[in-house]
Amino acid sequence: MSIYEFDEEREMRLIRADERELGREEGLELGREEGLELGRKEGRLKVERILMLNKILLSGNRIDDLKRAVDDEAYLKALCEEYSI
Repeated sequence: MSIYEFDEEREMRLIRADERELGREEGLELGREEGLELGRKEGRLKVERILMLNKILLSGNRIDDLKRAVDDEAYLKALCEEYSI
């Protein structure tokens, strides 16, 4: 085969490989976007729970519990369970 001859089979393999790579890149980008959005939603829910707990503790004048919950995540979770938040 001369260098001037077109190898259709080889060209199709190269095109398919390029398309697979583009598909992988698009899939990764889509996965990143979905992951970021899920992370944002989870973050918003956590903030909303903490704000609700803070309001409850402040209204009950439980300032010491609020202060402790800021530094102690296990205590924060226990308070959330206590108030079914």
